[in-house]
Amino acid sequence: MGDQRTAGGAGVDVVALEAEIAALRRENASLRAQVVALEGALMDVRVEAPPTRMTTMRAAVAERADSERRRLLHAVIDHSPSIVFVKDPEGRYLLVNREAERRFSLSRKDLLGRSDADFFPPEATRAMREKDEEAVRRGEPIQFEETIVFAGELRHFLTLKFPILNSYGALMGVCGIATDITEQKRKEEERLLLREQVISAQEEALRELSTPLVPIADGVVAMPIIGSVDQARVERIMTTLLDGIGHHGAHTVILDVTGVRTVDANVASAFVSVARAARLLGARVVVTGVRPEVARTLIEIGTDLEGIVMRGNLQSGIAFALRR
Repeated sequence: MGDQRTAGGAGVDVVALEAEIAALRRENASLRAQVVALEGALMDVRVEAPPTRMTTMRAAVAERADSERRRLLHAVIDHSPSIVFVKDPEGRYLLVNREAERRFSLSRKDLLGRSDADFFPPEATRAMREKDEEAVRRGEPIQFEETIVFAGELRHFLTLKFPILNSYGALMGVCGIATDITEQKRKEEERLLLREQVISAQEEALRELSTPLVPIADGVVAMPIIGSVDQARVERIMTTLLDGIGHHGAHTVILDVTGVRTVDANVASAFVSVARAARLLGARVVVTGVRPEVARTLIEIGTDLEGIVMRGNLQSGIAFALRR
């Protein structure tokens, strides 16, 4: 036993002990490798193992629920009275509803993949594209009115557009919802026209009230004038007065200006012109109720009052006309 080594005089075989330790280390490494292999095999089994019955049922329920949601969404879109569409970033139609098919008089398969330029003139296409870009640029819904020609008829739409992004924030397309408001616009225009007609009728009634022509006796009419008098009102007075002379066969016209506080030079001259026009029709003009301020204006402008009878009040004017 010349190679045998001992330690501490205890007679321990050091070489044999080292060999045993090395064997244990190799066995430990082998076991570790087997554990790794088993873990990998277990993972493969979990991935490749056929789903259990419960897993299959859950997947079927989830798929059915997802299908129902898609059907619900398509039903809402297809039954909407508005045109609903989605265009990709290049402006090609990705989705259209039944109302879009009806408006374009084309089937869905003939619309998908095409762009606005295939249906509308350049200026209309450019305007639509600008609105698409505005919605993308602002990153929020925009609403506006637009006019579009379908089947040769100009229609008015209230349109909503907004961008659609994927889960990474990248642009998928632009959705548009266009509601036809042509009939509402027409009704609004009719209401505005009716309103203008009512206002015009009211103004005409007010004009008639502001220049009333009152028959006093056979051949005598009177027109009381109250409030401010401008050039436009003088013209209405002349028109009413001259028409009334012919209608009533009047030989005397009484203009009562008691309610007129001020008269400028132009209006005073216009009153004189009214009197002269009445004389041309064979009627005498009697002016009553001239206030001091009005008389002063007539004198200052040197108005020729020849042929015009002046009386202090309406009663004296009527008395003069009846005596005539």
